Amino acid sequence: MKYTLLFFFLIALSCNPVKKKTEPKKEIKVEENVFEKKDMKNDKRKEKAKTHSNLLLVLKNPNNVTDAKALIENSSLIWEDLIIDKNTLKVASIKVPIERKEFWIERLKLSNVFTLIDENTEEKIAYIKHTSENTFVKISKTHCSGDCPVYDVTLFKDGKLVFNGIENVNIKGLKEFTVSEKKMKKIEEMFHKTSFGTYLDNYVDKSIMDYPSTFITYNDKQIEIKLWKNVPEELAFAYETLEDVLYENKLLE
Repeated sequence: MKYTLLFFFLIALSCNPVKKKTEPKKEIKVEENVFEKKDMKNDKRKEKAKTHSNLLLVLKNPNNVTDAKALIENSSLIWEDLIIDKNTLKVASIKVPIERKEFWIERLKLSNVFTLIDENTEEKIAYIKHTSENTFVKISKTHCSGDCPVYDVTLFKDGKLVFNGIENVNIKGLKEFTVSEKKMKKIEEMFHKTSFGTYLDNYVDKSIMDYPSTFITYNDKQIEIKLWKNVPEELAFAYETLEDVLYENKLLE
């Protein structure tokens, strides 16, 4: 009897094996690794972006994009794109080495190819668009082989005039003032009398290189003039009416 009980006890033990303790599975943090890789990529992109500064260029002659682009690329700078592309307004985005940004801003100003060179920001783009929409007439004079005055002048619809003297002028840099109501009406009348939209895009003799160019922008069109003898009288008179304002305010002599 004693051996029979021992036999059944052993059978019972064999039917209930001891359970092994299992260690909890370690969680693999895949997501963290993915985010870490993304952060590393972003850091590398930021480091790369910091090597260049983005600038805006407003072309003085909107019809001469090819030459402006060549100037930038031949200077080993990066021409990105035209961010504003209208008949009378071309604005390009370029990249320059950040450590030489100020150098290139001054160098590009001396080229006299651009009317504005500034940081590429949303605020500046909005300002350029606002300025264009509210401009009545704009005139730019370029270099010649002598002492020709070089300047840009913008007359706004509200009578405000902005003069930027560059070379051979009485005042260099920016000068702002408001044209009298009487003079503003006279300028408006003279330009309204022109048939600006029907005139040629340029009055230029390509065989003559030493003469300065005069760019007149009005009613969504720009005209380049080198030789005034073939220019319609109405346009010449309108130009002189605005130029008189510059002489009266001693900006030119």
